[in-house]
Amino acid sequence: MKTVGIIGINGMVGQNMLAELKKIKTPFEIKTFGRNDEITPLDIAVLCTDNPVSAELAPQIKDRVKFTVDMSSEFRMTPGVPLVIPEINARAVTKDTPLIASPNCTTTGLVMSLAPLAPYYHFIEAFFCSYQAISGGGKKLLDDFHTPGSYYENNCVPLIGSVQENGHTSEELKGLYETRKIMELPDIKVYCHTVRVAVENSHSLGVTLKAKEHFDLEQVKKLWSAFPNLQYSEKVITPKEASGRETTFICRLRQDVEEPNVIHYFVTFDNLLKGAAMNGRQIVELLLERFV
Repeated sequence: MKTVGIIGINGMVGQNMLAELKKIKTPFEIKTFGRNDEITPLDIAVLCTDNPVSAELAPQIKDRVKFTVDMSSEFRMTPGVPLVIPEINARAVTKDTPLIASPNCTTTGLVMSLAPLAPYYHFIEAFFCSYQAISGGGKKLLDDFHTPGSYYENNCVPLIGSVQENGHTSEELKGLYETRKIMELPDIKVYCHTVRVAVENSHSLGVTLKAKEHFDLEQVKKLWSAFPNLQYSEKVITPKEASGRETTFICRLRQDVEEPNVIHYFVTFDNLLKGAAMNGRQIVELLLERFV
């Protein structure tokens, strides 16, 4: 029997991953481990741990597991480690990639909107302002949000992650560098401003995208709606409607009033599903089907 182990089962990411893995139809056994438990041999290990723990565990268990899927940001930009969204770059996963990283939730929303258009348009730059849900900050932030008088109650906070020397936050830099890696577009310019908002679940992005070519709006809508787990809607879709659903939604598409090679649109998706556990589950499914 094939075995998949969740390491970090006691955290929110681990619990969400357990729920997602139970959706897989391929027969396999799920094993669960706390952060300090002894890891038994596995076909696939899913690290639902924070960066320091993932950094420590991944090399320790490499001789006991065939593949490791890391849900933290520890290895995302490591050369040779594929950063995978299966709808976009499943080909990056091979029998020779024992360690695979799952991307940042906000980056996922952006690149899901870019990937269907990439064969038809040459992107120059993308700008987005994120409206990130409280659940993206983990259980501690959720508990704080539900406490009367919380700082996040009826508020939006224009800072997520640690501020770097250049003034950008770690979350904003993920939007730049992870997009380039997943899309294999080393020259695309990505401008980000990440904001935590008083919404319990589902992230959203307001996106402006510039290409060399003039955009054909009807073509763009068709390309989006034909892409797996992506849907364009003529009506407004809000985070509340996206919550609990596997689809990434796009709405409010319009051409710039002055530049026909620029479009503006709104993206919303469940950050705990496609932005995290669902994407991890899809990577596990890919490994089970092709390499285990």
